[in-house]
Amino acid sequence: MTQETQSGDNLPAILKSLSDEELATLRYFLRYRSVGEILVSRELRAMGIKNPSKILAKLVSLGLIKRGIGCYTVSKNVIDAFRRGEIEI
Repeated sequence: MTQETQSGDNLPAILKSLSDEELATLRYFLRYRSVGEILVSRELRAMGIKNPSKILAKLVSLGLIKRGIGCYTVSKNVIDAFRRGEIEI
């Protein structure tokens, strides 16, 4: 993860590079903030996401969500940028 990703400076460019499934997953996290691993996998599959673990791993690698102990949480930088209107998802 780069410093730009951590600070949110490059967030709009990162969001433009995401697939429809990745954006849908990020919208899910903006709505629910923090979700257990098992539940998020089930719910993403129910939403039509074919490979939730691959999508989650990519979003974690980009710094858009964080993986905790048994859960995933949307990054504070993403939430802050969304609230300030700097990004639309």
